[in-house]
Amino acid sequence: MAGTVALMSDAVTGAARARALLPPAGPLRWYAFVTLVDTTGTGMFLSVSVLFFTRFAGLSAKSVALGLSLAGLAAMAGAVPLGSLGDRFGHRRTWVLLTVVQAFVFAAYPFARAFPVFLVLTALASLAQVGTSPIRGAYLSRIAGQGERVRARAYNQAVSNAGFALGALGAGVALGVGTRAAYVALVLGDAVSFAICAVILLTLPSGQPAVIRPPAAQPPGALSPGTPSPGTRPVLRDMRYLSVCGLNGLLLTSGAILTVGLPLWIVHHTRAPAWTVAGGFLLNTLLVVALQVRASRGTDTVPGAARAMTRTGVLLLAACLVYACTARLPAPAAVAVLGAGCVLLTLAEMAQAAAGWGLSYGLAPDDRQGEYLGAFAMGTRIYDTLGPVLVTAMVLGLGELGWALLGLLFLGLAIALSAVSRWAGRAAPDNA
Repeated sequence: MAGTVALMSDAVTGAARARALLPPAGPLRWYAFVTLVDTTGTGMFLSVSVLFFTRFAGLSAKSVALGLSLAGLAAMAGAVPLGSLGDRFGHRRTWVLLTVVQAFVFAAYPFARAFPVFLVLTALASLAQVGTSPIRGAYLSRIAGQGERVRARAYNQAVSNAGFALGALGAGVALGVGTRAAYVALVLGDAVSFAICAVILLTLPSGQPAVIRPPAAQPPGALSPGTPSPGTRPVLRDMRYLSVCGLNGLLLTSGAILTVGLPLWIVHHTRAPAWTVAGGFLLNTLLVVALQVRASRGTDTVPGAARAMTRTGVLLLAACLVYACTARLPAPAAVAVLGAGCVLLTLAEMAQAAAGWGLSYGLAPDDRQGEYLGAFAMGTRIYDTLGPVLVTAMVLGLGELGWALLGLLFLGLAIALSAVSRWAGRAAPDNA
């Protein structure tokens, strides 16, 4: 009897812990489910995308790289205008439209056998992705409210990592089969995931749309002092916010440590077995799923987010110094120390993510959330162009010294970002 009671108690405790990892029931939980479906499909596609286009679509690796780079530039240019669409026409409505575009693009990918077709489809996919990011963030702010929006973003970051992990498992099956049909099934599966997301979104509340207030009546040809000129978007004149966006984007290049620098370092400069690379990714995913919500505490205000940015820099420096110590260690010790470095790196990643959400929301006017979050998303694209090159040059070019210099660089960027964030916060809207 006592054993049965203990088992029941354990089951209740386990269920309570599982519920703690979920957002509250209602729109926020459905939003998280959309995130899970979206990232599962995306995780399947990203794991096989390059192999699909080079092996089964007849495109060269250089063509694929060029197309992705050009699509990335298009995405940077489109981030702010697409974010503004949500402010003008409703965030949920615009999100549904962009999700439908993604569904059609991925359904068309199996037919992209010529570079011009691939380029058009990839550009459309990148534009829809970069447009969806600020719009869904602004929509989440509406349904969660100012007090819970950062915590809600943290829930969805944890869900995103779980989705990417599930997608990667599905991709592993296709990689094992190795046929074109298996790869096409994954691509079409991603298209279906977007279609499912669009249908679910139509059932969610529209949220209170932001209304951009028209300017006061002026005599013909007159402009009041400080009024932006016609066609100018206020976010592009907000140098404080743009400074935060740029510094945050530069600090985000630290993400290339896990995806580019560390795998190359492990294989070429340590005695650790190659499977350690996969172990690092798995440990990172599990930690984010388990701890991202907790890591978001205290970052829902600008001062709190600024403090978290400083903590990010300290953790990144510590992680880089730990990695630098692994070159001369025997295999078992190298694996253990690399694991410790991965924990520090993941703690830094979670702190920066939460701080970034707090700053992007807290420094933006309430009636231009989509537009301002679009500028923030534009800043994050800096990672795509600088991150892999910077980290590879420092780690492979300079070895242990490169790790130390990289850590100091990230610490300096984090301190600068924290200071600029406080400066920007003094001019933030009252609702920040």
